[in-house]
Amino acid sequence: MPRAIAQFGWALGGVVMALLLVANVHVSILMWKVRVGCKECSATHTYVGLVRGVFATAPEWQRRAAMAVTGFSQYMFIFGQLCVFLLSAGKGLGMLFYKYQLCLPTWSLIAAGMLWPFAGTAREMGTYESLVWINIITLCGTVLIPLIYYLVAGSSELSGMHAHRYAMSSLTFSGLLSGLSTFTFGLTSQFMIAEIISEMKDPMEFPKAYGTISAPFQLIAFLTAGLGGYYWLGDKSAG
Repeated sequence: MPRAIAQFGWALGGVVMALLLVANVHVSILMWKVRVGCKECSATHTYVGLVRGVFATAPEWQRRAAMAVTGFSQYMFIFGQLCVFLLSAGKGLGMLFYKYQLCLPTWSLIAAGMLWPFAGTAREMGTYESLVWINIITLCGTVLIPLIYYLVAGSSELSGMHAHRYAMSSLTFSGLLSGLSTFTFGLTSQFMIAEIISEMKDPMEFPKAYGTISAPFQLIAFLTAGLGGYYWLGDKSAG
């Protein structure tokens, strides 16, 4: 995230991130409105099912095409996310057990084996409620631990980097693509909104839960990680 902020500068990067989050919340609320307002979508449990309901009265070829495009885009995006997360887990294991010289694919395979029992037996998001809290704690630790380290020992560690910090960086086409790709990767939960709503005890509470709890948490977490890292690393941020 600091690398993405570095492509824009701390002021412009923060604004862009906030605007993308607003767009994310807007799209998610629109999907919720379709889910609860469309009669054909009231019992759907998936993103593809939502599209099926919306196109219920459309010609069959249009409905099939829309469902195919939706399913392909959703599955490919989730597949890409899982690949990134699995590689990250493998890299984390390699850093944790650095004394063992194994390649990244091997560490990733070990991570997959560790995660498989949970992924293979969890049919609903609330199957392992403790994992939700572990995920939140892990996310907070991922953001805060590096920042605390920089706060305690960062000045001496980073003094030789000669990093610069800008409110607005010199924008480049490749930098914009890189920064926007990172931001949008972290702010595309709408790909699973239909599935999340279907598992809520009261779907009518979604706007409150997402708009007043989830969205502010995401904004604080991403801004803390991005701006905090950029404060210490400046334009030398890598990632």
